[in-house]
Amino acid sequence: MTEKILIREFIKDKKVGAAFSTSKHVIKKMLGNIDFDKANLLVEYGPGNGVITTHLLERMHENAVLFVFETNELFIKELLNIKDERLVIVNADAEYARTILKNRYKINKVDYVISTIPFTFFDRMKRKRVIAKTYNLLNENGKFITYQYTWLIYQLIKQKFHQTRVIAAILNIPPAIIFTGIK
Repeated sequence: MTEKILIREFIKDKKVGAAFSTSKHVIKKMLGNIDFDKANLLVEYGPGNGVITTHLLERMHENAVLFVFETNELFIKELLNIKDERLVIVNADAEYARTILKNRYKINKVDYVISTIPFTFFDRMKRKRVIAKTYNLLNENGKFITYQYTWLIYQLIKQKFHQTRVIAAILNIPPAIIFTGIK
């Protein structure tokens, strides 16, 4: 997907949080928090054009599964071009990930949740619900990894998770903050 299309979707769809693909700098820092040898079940919220998705699939072991939750139809079409049997594309809001995984796939817990959804676009109650449901979806010692452009969700993550890590990605434009909540 070209950056031009990504920019158009950013303008058109108020749920799209970035006009440009996630930089390799941010991806490297985010994925550095994942032990791919032990990661069996992963979830990605808001995969967009699949730039992080493809990096996850490259590093995942052959028996791991990645569930991606996306609501933008154009991005879903783009994700369908990724031919990997370990990838499961779900057309749904991240808020419903736990319910869908439990009811449709009989999955109660996952090892990692990676997110690029724009929490700044949500009201406070939805932010709290998504973070609480994410916490409940994770295995013991599971990790929630997200990058944002503001500190808005830091306190929510810090309150909910047992341990919180923060990494600045200053080489990204705009600079990003990577938050990791460990259950």
